[in-house]
Amino acid sequence: MKRIGILTFLILTLVVVTVGCASSGETEKTKHREIDYTVVEPGKLPEELSRVIEENKKKEIRMTYIDGEDMYLIRGYGEQKTGGYSIAVAECTEDDTRIYFDTRLLGPTEEEGLSKDPSYPCLIVKIEARNKEVMIQ
Repeated sequence: MKRIGILTFLILTLVVVTVGCASSGETEKTKHREIDYTVVEPGKLPEELSRVIEENKKKEIRMTYIDGEDMYLIRGYGEQKTGGYSIAVAECTEDDTRIYFDTRLLGPTEEEGLSKDPSYPCLIVKIEARNKEVMIQ
């Protein structure tokens, strides 16, 4: 009988801790605010930033660049075997201390007409400069 009481206590404790952790995670996520951003074409970048991206395009890139009042968030996926790739923004949000920038690489949708040459998918977005840590996924 004593074992059943201890077992019941442990199960209830586990349930309370699990529910408490799950709900606190949801609360943190809801504190994120959307950030207005603009996708920037490669030809419209500051010269220095264009050079750095070109020099590193074969590798994955996760970087920021500040130019006056603008902050650029850069996510490159390195060399891909063919063309036809695109990148979608999954999240561009902030909280009181951080900026969160998350993207997804989308593969080619059609085999026909794809370039057989390697490609270097890279997405650059521009936001208003902020003095916060940036988390790029």
